[in-house]
Amino acid sequence: MIRRLTVLLTLLVAQAIPATAQSREKGLDSWLDRDLIPYVRQQLLSHPRFKNETVMFVIMRDNAPASSSNALALSLRDRLLAAAVDTAGVSISWQQGRNGARLASRPHDCTRDAVHYYIGLELTQELDSRYSVSVRALDLEDLNWVTGFGKRWQGRLSTIQRQAMRQHLVDETFLGARDVPFTLEQTDLLAAHLAHELSCALRKQVASDYVVVANAGEPAQPGLEGTIELIGNNLANEDALALTSDASKTNAVLTGKAHRIDGVLFQYWLTVTPQDNVDDLTALSASAYIVLPDVDPVALKPAQPTTVSIPNAGKDAFISPLQIAAPTSSSDCRSPCSLLRTRARVNSVVFFLQHQANHGLVRLSGNECRTRTAAKIARSGEALSFPIARTTTASRNWSETYAWQLDPELDTYYAVVVTNAQVARRVANLFDSLPLRCSSSMRPGLNDDALRKWLSEFAVLAARASQHLDWRAVSLHDLT
Repeated sequence: MIRRLTVLLTLLVAQAIPATAQSREKGLDSWLDRDLIPYVRQQLLSHPRFKNETVMFVIMRDNAPASSSNALALSLRDRLLAAAVDTAGVSISWQQGRNGARLASRPHDCTRDAVHYYIGLELTQELDSRYSVSVRALDLEDLNWVTGFGKRWQGRLSTIQRQAMRQHLVDETFLGARDVPFTLEQTDLLAAHLAHELSCALRKQVASDYVVVANAGEPAQPGLEGTIELIGNNLANEDALALTSDASKTNAVLTGKAHRIDGVLFQYWLTVTPQDNVDDLTALSASAYIVLPDVDPVALKPAQPTTVSIPNAGKDAFISPLQIAAPTSSSDCRSPCSLLRTRARVNSVVFFLQHQANHGLVRLSGNECRTRTAAKIARSGEALSFPIARTTTASRNWSETYAWQLDPELDTYYAVVVTNAQVARRVANLFDSLPLRCSSSMRPGLNDDALRKWLSEFAVLAARASQHLDWRAVSLHDLT
């Protein structure tokens, strides 16, 4: 009897332990403020590896810095960064972006570009519905983790924190890289970035000072008007060069030009060039990537529909060219229809859109009217069919096209192919904003300025995810 009672008590205690541990589980915010921040501050000041060294705070993914992450991870990183900035004796690298404004406002110091250590924060979801945050330091010289430095939290997130974790964001620290290009809404950040890069190069030239009049040389690309002047002002504020309105007093020219790399992706080069009569100055330059939605004004090409350039257009051939075909069995359609047909060449997620002539762009849902964007999951080598409103299927009446038009005269169908789950979620979220067509009846779609804005957003997304995104399109011919 006593033995049975002992066993029963043991089981009750064992069952109570998880509940007690859960009730004592420290929340993420509390851990960050009370444990992590004091620990990192103390380590940066006392650990011998960090003495007189410059560190950068980044989000890590698979043991490497991530140029994009989620709102929760970035907010944790920014709070940790802000605490380090306020710690006297800690050298933090120059950090661009609006979240790095406090660093940028400090006296300019180009030595902060020489980063020796990454302080990396990684947020992951565990198999048991809990989450973990780990903070480690990576030595960039030998690419090893710093021994004796590290903190880890494991627990549950609040509803607000889980929502923030689902919100994908670009880390502005890496803006200007090929995979995180600037956009036209970030020309102020572009100017600050290039001014910083060029000012550090200018400071290494000790022969004489550069005196310039900002001069673009050629008309600026649409949206970049005034960028050179803004960069020049930033350089002058940093005492990297002198601006003058008197051309006779200049000894160099400051120019900027965007060169097309692929589709809407450009590389913007900023150059300061000495004039012919100046021997002790050298030409210097800095560059960054930027997305420029390439819209051809109607006035320049009155006979052509206005188009927007979206990267790839079958360049990576994730699927075969789209075809329009008749159904082969009653199971293909619930009502009279035609089919978009293609074949997957890689494992992918495929979305279908239609630009209805004179009626705007819509997303297609196939046989189901779902609120969320519909997609096909495709395996490499698999044939895909997608039902559309009944139309001509004769091959002479349709052909592949490589354009996203703002006002097409003919119906055009698009298949957008994605090979990465995170990119697929971003594409689905963007496509959710399009009107839905789920029947043979015409549906008012996105048009005019709203369509132009939407296509610009899609162009940015496609450029940033170009290695994971492809598209094909087929356009009907004029049958009259």
